[in-house]
Parts: sequence; structure tokens; C-alpha cells
Amino acid sequence: MDGVLLMPGETLSGYERMQPFTIKNGYKMAKAYQNGLVIDSVGGGACQIATTLYQAALRAEITITERKNHSMIVGYVQPSGDAAIAGDYKDIKVTNNRKTPIYVEAVTSGRDVTFTIWGKEDRPAGRTIEFVSEVLSETPKGKTYIDDDSKSKGYIKKQSEGHKGRVSKLWKIVKENGVEVSKDLISSDTYRKADDIYIRGTRHSAPAAPAAPAPTQAPESDNSGPADTQAAPEAQAPEVSQGPAFDPNLNPGQ
Repeated sequence: MDGVLLMPGETLSGYERMQPFTIKNGYKMAKAYQNGLVIDSVGGGACQIATTLYQAALRAEITITERKNHSMIVGYVQPSGDAAIAGDYKDIKVTNNRKTPIYVEAVTSGRDVTFTIWGKEDRPAGRTIEFVSEVLSETPKGKTYIDDDSKSKGYIKKQSEGHKGRVSKLWKIVKENGVEVSKDLISSDTYRKADDIYIRGTRHSAPAAPAAPAPTQAPESDNSGPADTQAAPEAQAPEVSQGPAFDPNLNPGQ
């Protein structure tokens, strides 16, 4: 993207300048949007380059030939201030609408990227421009659970961070000597909501096997026939024999 000279009427395509999005071409794995999810993808984050070019082109007031917003909101720029790159169906294209050439410069410093568009300044002194984002509505994000029977019941882990849905507009306000002279709509955009995604375990633990009962011993049989239920005879108390009766009229020793 750095070092592009555009003659009057020529167009710069961000996709054509950045592709192919491969490891061999210097790209690494980073976050990207796909089907409402945040995924890891080779070349993820290239949209930040596209967005920075878009912001520079807006301020240079060159023609935005093509620009599309992300499917979901991004956190590094105000709503409706972004530009997405996705295959050849989402691109950022800018066209030199001046009568003289312009030069596009892109430099990086650490994690920062800066675009400067050089050209002949033919706008009047005292003229300023401002871009204002207006959020018209918001849709709160929810929670979506993906059941996983390889995980035990009670297991919960967040897989993907969601985003609020938004409907927004971007306005261009022009002032001359501090007085507003125009307010023009640049774009109206819709960003879909995305739920927080959780992995939820559904596997039930196998119940413990019941303990085996102790073996019951069968009663032994003596084959002696029915038992005798007649009570044993009670033993009689021995009788006490009595001696001769005492005669009080007898003298002792007589």
C-alpha cells in the first residue's frame, strides 16, 4: 500500500495491493469475522489497514469508489468509520479526483500504521471538515450454547466474544471560518449482533455399580422328620417324710 502514485482518474484497490493473504506473503494468524463468529485467520487484521486508508481518503476528500462496512462492529474506530476487506466482494477503492497526481504513503511504527495522502492543496484556507458518527439503535448481544457430549455436565467455557448490533450513520460536516456550511451523509450502516458463544458439557457421569449382596446360606436339613413338640415332664419335688409326733407328756430320757 505504500508508495502508490495515482494520476488523475486512477483508482487504488486495497484488496489488489494486499492480496494474497498467505503466510508466504508475510501474513500471520489473527482475529477475523466469519458467519457471525470471531475466528483465527491468516491475514486477520488487514481490515485495520483498509480502515486507516479509508479515514485518510475521507480527510483528503478524494473519491471513495468502493467501501463496505464490517458485518459486526469493530472496536478500533467509531461506527460507520470502518472499511472491510473480504475476498474480492468487500474492498476499499479510492480514486484521484484531482487535476494533479497524488501519492499514497503508509508507514508503521510498532503496532501503529499511518497513511498520508500527498498532493497539491487547492482547498480554501479557513475550511475545516469533521466526521461525526451517529448511532441510531443498538441490539444487545445474547448467549448461545453449543452442546458437547465429550465434556462432563457442568463444563462451561466461552469460545467467542460477542458484539452488540448497531445501526449507524456517518456525517461529513464542513465549516468555513468556524461556520457550518454543509452537513452531508457519507454512509448508513447496519452491524449485526453476535452472541457470546459457550461450549457446554452434556455428558452424564456413569452411575456407580451397586454392591453385590452377601450370599444367603440355605438351611441344612437333617432328614429326621418332624420335631417332637411334646414338652418334657416336670420334675416333682421330693416329698419330706415326717418323724413321730411329739408327745409333751413324756419325760425326757424316760
